[in-house]
Amino acid sequence: MKSYSVDRGVIESKKGIPEAPRWFSDSRMNFQIDENAVTQVNYHNPLAIRGCNTIFLQRLWDGFRHFVELDGVTHKLPYTNSKLWPFGVESECEVNGVKLQHRIMAVEESIVFQVTTPAELPVSMRYKMEFYKDFALIPADSQDFRFSAGGTSRVWQEWSYDEAASLLHGSFLEIQKEREAGHPDDININNPDVSKYDREEPVPLFVSIGADFSIGYSKRPLNSKYILTGSEPLEPSRTYSFIISFDCEKEALLNKIYELSDGIEEAVSKQFARYERIRERSPILNSPYETLNDFMSLIPLYHESCKVTDVPGAIKAKNKQYWVWGWDGITSNYSSLYWGDQSFIGDMLRFYEETADAEWGIAHSYRHDMTLNSVSALPAQSMYISLLQQYYATTGNKQEVLDRYDFVKRIFNLILTREVQGTGFCEGASLFPDFPAFMHETGTSDISSLNNTIFYCAARSMEYLAELVGDQESKERAKAVFTGIEKNFLPLFYDEEKQFVVSSIDSVTLQKRNSYNANAVKWESHYLSDLMDEVNAGALEFFANHIVCKAGLREIPVWSDAFDMDANQLHCWWPVTGEYFMQLINDGNRPDLIEQWIGWVSYWTGKLTCPEGISCYIDTAEPDVDRWNTENGTWHAYSMRGWYQAAIHGVVGVSMEAGGLTFHPYAGEEMTLEGFYYGEQRLDIAMTGSGPYVGSIEVDGNVLEATNKLPVDAVGAGQNAASKISVRRVQSNPYPVAIQKAFGIELSDYSYVDGIIRAQMQGAGTSRLKLIAQREPVVTIGGRSVNVQYDAAAGKAIVEVDLKVGQSEELVIQ
Repeated sequence: MKSYSVDRGVIESKKGIPEAPRWFSDSRMNFQIDENAVTQVNYHNPLAIRGCNTIFLQRLWDGFRHFVELDGVTHKLPYTNSKLWPFGVESECEVNGVKLQHRIMAVEESIVFQVTTPAELPVSMRYKMEFYKDFALIPADSQDFRFSAGGTSRVWQEWSYDEAASLLHGSFLEIQKEREAGHPDDININNPDVSKYDREEPVPLFVSIGADFSIGYSKRPLNSKYILTGSEPLEPSRTYSFIISFDCEKEALLNKIYELSDGIEEAVSKQFARYERIRERSPILNSPYETLNDFMSLIPLYHESCKVTDVPGAIKAKNKQYWVWGWDGITSNYSSLYWGDQSFIGDMLRFYEETADAEWGIAHSYRHDMTLNSVSALPAQSMYISLLQQYYATTGNKQEVLDRYDFVKRIFNLILTREVQGTGFCEGASLFPDFPAFMHETGTSDISSLNNTIFYCAARSMEYLAELVGDQESKERAKAVFTGIEKNFLPLFYDEEKQFVVSSIDSVTLQKRNSYNANAVKWESHYLSDLMDEVNAGALEFFANHIVCKAGLREIPVWSDAFDMDANQLHCWWPVTGEYFMQLINDGNRPDLIEQWIGWVSYWTGKLTCPEGISCYIDTAEPDVDRWNTENGTWHAYSMRGWYQAAIHGVVGVSMEAGGLTFHPYAGEEMTLEGFYYGEQRLDIAMTGSGPYVGSIEVDGNVLEATNKLPVDAVGAGQNAASKISVRRVQSNPYPVAIQKAFGIELSDYSYVDGIIRAQMQGAGTSRLKLIAQREPVVTIGGRSVNVQYDAAAGKAIVEVDLKVGQSEELVIQ
């Protein structure tokens, strides 16, 4: 029985802090608390290029603690009726019969402690804060990279108290050491030398602790404990605040803490208002799976806490020690669009372009000063192209495409410098794992399946974008690339015996490697169905027989000689790669596996965390919480998005792409998704009935038949109220022919009368119209008959179209 509940992303607990210790975050600063103290503080110094971002670490002696003092006796502030936000906790407590409220929060990259008194205060209380000198961390090179020096040496200055300003000051200086050979920054063999971004100047950090009320200072002579205590007793109906702030410039820090002290209530109110706006916009899932409902409400808020507020478009890979990374930020951003955060995606597109290296392209990892720490492998950079198309498809903002197009074209052409033997494939070691040699890759002659499924999606997006802006040459080049991949992918990568693709082939001999990996197929957009649908049944069997385990999805089968070879990544499940599995189990109508997936997500949601990697080494349905990937209160940004969009696409069964919305029915439970965003249009979607076919779609009272795809004019743009959509799922196919998928095609003026589908059709570039057909259909476009690929055994038909921007064609299917 869990000890808390979740109300639209806010965790509520009657007693204590659930799943403590927990992390809280605001931009460059984050901290961990247990029910006694702040136990760790991290700060990503905007001047630092390397080093340890942990500033304070509780070891033997306490970290930051706040108390009330009554007649010289110190009293702890317990946690009752608590509300936990991504940036902090607010609670009630009773001390000696007096009911108080107290908070610990991350606000404007500062730690704010607060206590609020009641209207009647019959006793004389004082508010105080304490910590020990040894809370300050001097990192050392060790096997524990969390607290290693990271190529620097740190020297703390003695804490000093400014009596006139009532501020306690601390600071340190970090000296950059010469980069050692074999430094972790250099492990990716695809990365060029980025030493031109190195600097040798010492990096300072200043810390000031003050309050918005009069305080006094004392220090214990032994074991160096610092104490800040209110000069006067607490008054009724008042809020008192201690503030701990950080900056790399002393004067800037003083100005910051003075301003916060004067306007702390306004700053706190702004922080709450920021997250309230996210709560108001976040979709609500109402399903029989209570913990999955909680997960869907938590994720938009915790994703918000990963944003770097002083660099629009930058997002930390994790709300704890990880900083900003390349593909970690770009991938799986359907999620951000689904909860209506289109403006952030626009910022992200600009951020990656503005910070890219002029020669090598998009960063793989960033330093704290936002210079490049390493450069992304070329296929990873192609995710940017897919993201730009997703953004346009949702917003219709063509100007953003025009502004970004030269950069997109440069990235696409840069990737093509590594094309192999006219296959369309891009050469390079896999993005996963850190040590691909265990998967029989050489670093010099590799064609990775993971890389090239990503690149395939990008090539499809590139053709679309080129058509959109009128770049015929690039359109033709992109089409040549993805048709080459379509021609060669399955013949070269697919293993008929295993019924799955190998993780890589040799770029010289084009021979398959004896290596299998669950994320050999990275689902970056729905275009990938055109590449992989043919082998869905076999791939699903491979997952079910070799990948699914009690803990989740093993990336590497246990019979592979790569399994656990690094004692880390190669025995884990990486949730960001799980979209392909969800596509398979939805398409294969496997509610049993969908419910098992829900169980995995629910297990970690119950622990109020979202891991980067989940160990599948031990055969257990309850994997251990560790000190890194599954640490309490840590939320990994791309895992959050990966699971969120997989739940939308597969559990609910709705997806967005360049041509609008498509529904994906299966024999699942009924549920509703309220406040789902398609651009600025809010939709309330009800999935009714159960079965792998769509019987009908009702939109604001209008009924559509014989289509899984929602015509773009079916919902009203700009309405204040959400459009109501009800999708009726059925067990048997009710139509002789129906539209199943039409990614990249916009349908409008849709009708189904006397067994004939009619619609207007628009788009940009190559698209495939996929039909469920009990007989071979006759299809005309613009009054002309077109070729239909019909598979009678599967009961499916495909029509390929090349659409021109601004041209509408009449589609007739009968």
